[in-house]
Amino acid sequence: MTTRSLPELLKSTLQSHVDEADLQDDEELRNILEKLNTLSSKVAETKARVLAKRAMKNK
Repeated sequence: MTTRSLPELLKSTLQSHVDEADLQDDEELRNILEKLNTLSSKVAETKARVLAKRAMKNK
């Protein structure tokens, strides 16, 4: 089972609130989502490096 990273969970939660009109889709929200996208990419890259190192260690 693939788990979602914290930044991905935060993005989906924020989007849910926008969809329910709890939050406005404004510049501040877009900036937050952009930063979460960047963080999510970094998390994915780090996870991939860790998994690759683990695979090399187990050979």
